[in-house]
Amino acid sequence: MDEKTVLLVVIALFIGFIVLFISRSGETYGMLKPSADATARYQSSRFAADQDYWFSGPESYPVAIIGVEKRFRFDTAGHWVRIDGEEGLRRLVAGMQSWALQMNRNLGGFEMVDPRGERIGDWYSAPGIQAVIKRTGIDSVEIFPPSSEPVQP
Repeated sequence: MDEKTVLLVVIALFIGFIVLFISRSGETYGMLKPSADATARYQSSRFAADQDYWFSGPESYPVAIIGVEKRFRFDTAGHWVRIDGEEGLRRLVAGMQSWALQMNRNLGGFEMVDPRGERIGDWYSAPGIQAVIKRTGIDSVEIFPPSSEPVQP
């Protein structure tokens, strides 16, 4: 083979590896799916018995509240603050609603799902927040708190 052919083969292999890496890089990340049930549950401050609840941001107006199914080991729990009892949840939701009203924003509930669509828990926040949800094992998840900074278009 001449040098030109070798160079083309090397470039083609390099591009192929990049495409393969990019296509496989996000396969362990989950997403938020809008959920009317989650919205209603948070607005009425009801705990689901199969979830543990956490919040991120100031206690007076959290950025997000999440419910993680108890069957999962929550590896990033140290980045969140645990909510004890429905009264605590009620106070946090009221603070979020007050802040949202002042900022002319809506709040909504979302279902957290892994890449295969399996439910991890639920999430309550203003729409448009960037969530990092990662399935790290059969029974473990990482959910990172969102930034309190607004997302710029």
